[in-house]
This record gives sequence, C-alpha cells and structure tokens, in this order.
Amino acid sequence: MTLNRPRRTDDPQRSQTMLGTWDPPLLAAPHRLFFLLGALQLVLCILFWLVVLTGLYIPAVPVLPLTVNAMSAHLFLMLYGLFIFFVFGFLLTVFPRWLDTAEVDRCRYALMAALLTVGMGAYYLGLLTSRNVALIGNGLFVGGWGVGLWTLAGIWRCSNRGDKRFALFPFGCVTLGGIGAVSHALWLWTSQDELLVIAGAVGLWLYLVPLVIVISYRMIPFFSSRVLTPYVAIKPRWTLPATLICVLAHFGLTLFDKPEWLFLCDLPLAAIGAWHSYLWGLWRSLRVPLLGMLHLSFAWLAVAMALYAIQSLLQWTRIPLDLGLAPLHALAIGFVTSMLVAMASRVSLGHSGRPLQADRITLWAFATVQLATIARVLAEFPWPGHGYAYLGLVLAAALLWLAAFIPWGLHFGAIYCRPRLDGVPG
Repeated sequence: MTLNRPRRTDDPQRSQTMLGTWDPPLLAAPHRLFFLLGALQLVLCILFWLVVLTGLYIPAVPVLPLTVNAMSAHLFLMLYGLFIFFVFGFLLTVFPRWLDTAEVDRCRYALMAALLTVGMGAYYLGLLTSRNVALIGNGLFVGGWGVGLWTLAGIWRCSNRGDKRFALFPFGCVTLGGIGAVSHALWLWTSQDELLVIAGAVGLWLYLVPLVIVISYRMIPFFSSRVLTPYVAIKPRWTLPATLICVLAHFGLTLFDKPEWLFLCDLPLAAIGAWHSYLWGLWRSLRVPLLGMLHLSFAWLAVAMALYAIQSLLQWTRIPLDLGLAPLHALAIGFVTSMLVAMASRVSLGHSGRPLQADRITLWAFATVQLATIARVLAEFPWPGHGYAYLGLVLAAALLWLAAFIPWGLHFGAIYCRPRLDGVPG
C-alpha cells in the first residue's frame, strides 16, 4: 500500500543531538524496523517449536529441557510474540496518515522495538534457564507493548479530525492483546491455569482475529477497486457488526468451555465469510497475484470457521470423532498468517518505491504457507497409522513454514535496510 509522506514530529536539532548524523534507512519509517524484527520472529518461533517437536517425538534427538510447558510457550510466542511487530509497524506508520498528525518520533519507536526485542530474548532465555527469567522477559515485552499503546493513544488525542472514531477499533484490539500478554505474565507468576486459558482466548478472539477481519473489510475491496475494472466495492453495513458479534460469541463460549454450542456462531461466521469472498471477486482477483493473495487469505476464514462448526456439531451430537487443532491452525496459519504475508508484502513493496507486483520470492512464501496450512490441518485427521502420519505432517508443516519465511525475511529484510528506489524519504 503506497501512502503519502507524513509530517515529521522529529525536531531536526533534537534528532541531530540524539542520533548525530547517523540516519540509517532502517529507521526512516516505523514499519521498516518492526517488520524486520517480525521477519526474524517468524523464523525463530517455528525454529524453536521444531527443536521441541523433534525432541519429543524422535528418540534419537534429545528432549529440550524447558522451564515452561512447551505448548504454553508455543501459544504465547505465536499469539503475542510474533504478530505484534507487524501490527505496531503498520499502525505506527498509518495512524499519523489516517488521523492527519505528525510522524512518530523515531526515538520513541526505537525504544518500543528495543523493549519488545529484549523482552522476547529474555523470554527465550528463560524457557531454557529459569521461569523467573521468562517472567522478566514477559514483563519487558509488555512494557514495550504499553509504550506502543501510549504512542497510538497520543496520536489519536492530537488529531483534529472529526471522524477519527474509526481508529479506535484497531487500537482497542491491540489494547486487548496487551491485556492477554499480561495474563500470560500473571500465569508465569502464579501458575493459575485459568490465566493461561484467558490469555489464549483473548489473544486469538479479541486481538488477532477481529483485527485482521476489520483490516480485511477495509482494505480488500479498496485494493480490488484499484486493480479490477469494472469493480463495485460491496460492503453491506450489517455484515461487519454481525461478524464481530459471532467472534465475541465464540470468545465467550470458549472462555466458559462450551465447545458443543460453538456452531451457533461459527456457522453464520463461515457463511458471511464465504459470501464476502464471492461478493469481492475471489476468482477475478487471481488474475493479479498480489491482490489474489489477499482474497485467498480471507477465504481461509470461511474454511476455518466451517471446521470449527463441524467440530462443534460432532461434540453436540456426541459422535466419536474429533478434528483436534485443525480449525485452530486453519484460522491461525491459513487466515491470519497468510494475510500477514499478503499485507506485509504489499506495504513493503509500496513503501520502498517498488511496483506493486508479487515477485517470485513473495509468491513462493505465500504458496508455501498455504501448503504448511494444509499439512498442519491434515495432521489432525485420523489417518491410518495416525501417530506416524501426525508426526510427519506436523514436522512437514514446520519445515514448510521455515522454507517460506527464511527467503521472504532475507528478501524484504534487505529492502528495509536500503533507501527507497524512488528517492522519496521514508
């Protein structure tokens, strides 16, 4: 997404005092630094999980001794320790443009990035050494998250726009995500399992899923109208509120452990998602790969919610069949992660002065994430010789993830460290 250059909050004299003449391209805009750190986390999170899995399931590989339950650590890293770098990178860049305010001071967002990064580093170290070290890392990470929220709130308060309420929704989702990260820290401190359940439910259903849904509703028809002709951007007023009500209902039923009733909200959500994929022109979008990536990512929402509904109906009818974590991974990898690849690639290309065209590495990363999603979803089905099939598919999904994001991170990481091709600042 190409955006206009904003005004700067940096006082030139102050910037010269703080940074001297050092002005690296990596600090030219918030998304550069945060996206680079996010690309690193895309690799580290699954590399850590791959080491854990091989130790647990392959006898010849030693088990990695952890101070925290491996699944709980995986949940925290994937829900909170990964996507927030991209979320803050995006919001700190677009909030001043949306709200017509000055650009965020680079010292502020560099401090945020440092707290988030040091916190994650300490958390990883604590997983191997001490639960208290992991707690300290979690606390530093939450501190960086809090600085980010304070910064976004300041941008909103300084705006003189009369129609600025639309920015409160993404801010609210990120705030709820911060509360979920605090819940995980409290779990590390108290070992109360209820806090871990809250952290998982909040992170997925109040932070990531509604945030990605709302961004999709805003951006996909807009981008489609710029590329597909003729095109009518159809956005019925009732569907977004209905979608968010279904998401909130799923959160409530999950929190109160009523999975057998989830179909009541998940079936409508799957139907609305599929309907929008049709209305927005999923098949037409495939002519333009960068746009098609957005549409295909959104289509995973309908698939994931259909799987959730099927699993709920199986439990409601007491049929002895379980889809396990298939719906969760269809949602988290298929919908959220695919949308991350599509959106981050588009933003990175546009903000580096490059044409909005998907290159081979971008297409490779997106296609490989689709294969990783399919492998991880299929791993939960009761295949013959299920134990070996499960292990093979789970390891394949992790390896496919790494095969997608190592080249993607190197490719765009190099772009973040270079000036724009068109010579425009930022």
